[in-house]
This record gives sequence, structure tokens and C-alpha cells, in this order.
Amino acid sequence: MFRLISVILSAFGTLLAYPEFDARGNSSENFIGLQGKVHLKLSKMSYLPGEEIWADVTIRNYGNEVIRFYPAMPEIKTFQFAVTDENDTSLSLKDRHLMEDKVLKRRNATVNLVGDSVKEIIIHKGESFTRRINLSEYFEFNPGKSYYVTGYFYPNSVEDSNHFLRTENKGIFFLENRRKEHRHKKYETESVKDSDVTPEEIVHLFLSAEMKKNWTNYFKYIHFDQFINSYPNFSKEYAEADASGKEEITEEFKRFLKEEKAGKLSYYKVTEKNFVSASLVKVHVNAEREMGRSPAKYEYIYTLRKADEGYSRIWKITNVIVKVRR
Repeated sequence: MFRLISVILSAFGTLLAYPEFDARGNSSENFIGLQGKVHLKLSKMSYLPGEEIWADVTIRNYGNEVIRFYPAMPEIKTFQFAVTDENDTSLSLKDRHLMEDKVLKRRNATVNLVGDSVKEIIIHKGESFTRRINLSEYFEFNPGKSYYVTGYFYPNSVEDSNHFLRTENKGIFFLENRRKEHRHKKYETESVKDSDVTPEEIVHLFLSAEMKKNWTNYFKYIHFDQFINSYPNFSKEYAEADASGKEEITEEFKRFLKEEKAGKLSYYKVTEKNFVSASLVKVHVNAEREMGRSPAKYEYIYTLRKADEGYSRIWKITNVIVKVRR
């Protein structure tokens, strides 16, 4: 009798180990959260007023099981975005009616796979699917500002709006004030005055302060309202917090940075600088951190923006992308 009960419980436990079936009798879409990752890529980093701002959302299957998702109409239900400007102000969709599905019959129509919405998408092991979306169709962007974009992918928003995947990265772009002739001169390195501290020098001072554990100077070069968005563990809670809550989360974030979880910084070298606009620049750094017996090698891409500090304008770090070097 005891053996029979054990067999029944074992079989019941095995059944619970598998994902639940959806309304189509399909369990595959439940594997998306386990083996799927979503990446966001913007077509450019700097746009002129009136230009369309395109975002590529790529879903890739890193597991062994086939995964499926079911695009809704309109596409903004499946591919949703959180957009904030440089002042940490969230942007709303242009028109609420865009979220309404007024052409229900198209949900049951099979369409091609070259960018159009389809009834069902199947992604096999090692494959990916990319959907290009025009952000300027859904959001109103004001010139002269930087914007930060995070994507949220809903594999079956019609039947299950509680499950989604957040993009592994964030997109950033700058919208110019107006079109100018010979605009390439605007981004020449000579545009930085000799009396100013250059972006490369800011990054050097920033990383040097980390090596010396001079945290006061280290934090001085960070624009926390924007830099915290580079860390998913803090960004969502920070975005939803009130003013006092943001201060508390910022202090917790500072303690997190001091812990040096990625290892102790032992070497760094600035390798490249790219001006996105007169007030926005990317600085590339090769770095090594002590992790066990052999150092871990990374490439850091820091985004710096000129911020007003009293009577002067200095560069501050607003974002970082980390890549592993081999």
C-alpha cells in the first residue's frame, strides 16, 4: 500500500514538473520564460526631428524545446515599451485606442513571416525571430532630449497577460533640436574646449576612484537617476518609487556598487570615444577584474551626458553596457 501511494505521488510530482497547457493544448510557450531571451536594438543613436525611430525586438531560443508565441493585434500588445526621458519622466502612448483590437478576424488569418503579424510563431533551438517596430508611431518625442527604451515581450497577451519577458538590454537615443548643415562638424573632438574635462578623463577618474576605493569621488561622476536603469535588479523598483523611496533605493544601490561583485578592478584602458551629439558621447574601455586564479576580461561601453552643475557643465555617466572579452 505504501509503495502504491509513493508511485502515485511520484507520478503526480512528475506531472507538476511540466508546464501547464494553454487554450490551444500547447505547452511550448511556457518554455519561453525558461529558455528564451529578448534583445532590443535601435536603428540609430541620434535622430533628427521627423525621422522614424525604429526598434528591433529579437526573441532567441537558447534551449532545447520548441517555443511558440501568438502575436496580438495591434502589435503594441505583444511588444510593449517603457520609455523615459533624461529627466526620468515616463512617456505615454499617443492614443489609447491603439491598445484596442478592432480587427479581431485578423487574429485567425495566416500571414507571411517577413515582418507582418502572424497567427503563430515557432522558434526552434538556436533560432531567433525579429520584429521591427516604429516607436515614433506610438510615442511623442520632444527634440533636444535623450530617451531610454526598455522592451517587454508578451508571448500570449490575449489569453495570459501576466507572463512577459523583459529585454536583456536598454536602448538609448538622442533627438536633435533641428536639422543643420554640415552637422558632422558638431561632433568633432575639437568641439570640446581644452579647459573642459573630457569624457575620457571623466571615465579615467571614475575607474581610478574605484581602484583606490575612493567612493566619494567614484559616485561624483554618476548620474544616478539614469545610471540605475542599467541594473534590472534596481531599475523597476526605482521607477515605481516616490521621492523618498528613490533616495533609499539609491543608497542601497551605492552599497551594491561598493561590494564589487564582479571582482576587484585591476586594469583598464580607454580604447575609443564616439560622439552621439554635442552633449552625448560613448566611451569604450577594456578592463580586467580579479576573479579567482585568472582575471576576467570585459569591455565597458559608458554613455556620458553633459549635465549642468551650478555654473558649469560637466560630463556624467548615465549608462553602461558590459561585454565579456575572450
